[in-house]
Amino acid sequence: MRKQRFGSREVSVIGLGSSEFGGKCPESLAREFMDTYTELGGNFIDTARVYGDFVTPRNGESEKVIGRWMSDRHCRDQIFVSTKGGHPPLTDMHRSRLSRENIRNDLAESLENLQTDHVDIYWLHRDDISRPVGEIMESLQTLIDDGTTRMIGVSNWRPARIMEALTFSRGHGLTPLSANQPQFSLAVQASFADQTLVTMDNEMYCMHLKTGMVCCCFSSQARGFFTRLDKNSPENLPDGLKKQYLCPENLAIYARMKKIQQETGLDIQSIALSFLTSQPFPTFALAGASRIEHILSLKNAGDAVLNTEQISRLRSFTDT
Repeated sequence: MRKQRFGSREVSVIGLGSSEFGGKCPESLAREFMDTYTELGGNFIDTARVYGDFVTPRNGESEKVIGRWMSDRHCRDQIFVSTKGGHPPLTDMHRSRLSRENIRNDLAESLENLQTDHVDIYWLHRDDISRPVGEIMESLQTLIDDGTTRMIGVSNWRPARIMEALTFSRGHGLTPLSANQPQFSLAVQASFADQTLVTMDNEMYCMHLKTGMVCCCFSSQARGFFTRLDKNSPENLPDGLKKQYLCPENLAIYARMKKIQQETGLDIQSIALSFLTSQPFPTFALAGASRIEHILSLKNAGDAVLNTEQISRLRSFTDT
């Protein structure tokens, strides 16, 4: 699986998402996923303190599964570990949890769950625009100073807020943000169930072009929309998928994907993921799975590369 630079590490362009480890995805299956993924050459596992059992919310279940696996496999040094904290309570998504105490306590619990003394990157899962960005960056700096994380990043932050954080860090001698984790896929999303999520748009795309900041894409496969569309007629797609992604824009993108498939011989999933990992700024696609076949398919997707013309033909963010 192809790798590229992320900080001081060479990291797989496709990271393994783990949002359902310890919940809908039982530990035995999650271990099989991680074993297979690493055998394919993958070394990037992304998790979060809130990941795991969302039916009966128990913080840290995904992290605990990953921690036990790394301990049993003696492979912590080989894995690029990414986790997130500062998430609002799942019962109240608009309550802020970005005080210094919240941030530090969340990471301390994550490290215990993961059975490690540091993570490679620590993300804030949400923003709180009522809190000064300088206060947040100073809190994150304490984690760098402690050595409990090598890099810091944010998820679901707007571009203007990220730029404000970068400016503050430069002006105050603090460690800048290394990466951004937005919702980003080849598909246009027609509806949003969670209004606290931030998706890739023209403004954010231009910010990444300008700064060269690493982008890690969650929901990178758009719930498998294009792969399912390739096997079913649009009317036979699940209702939830149709509501989120079935729109004229995506049908047009799918038609262009079929032409690129003829040119390259790549399968539809590989085209969707390599659209992300072939961007002109460092981009990593986070991909989940529900079956072992999904993990195996990541090998071809992780090796695939599209050229600039193919990327712009599929979907452009800067000329609209």
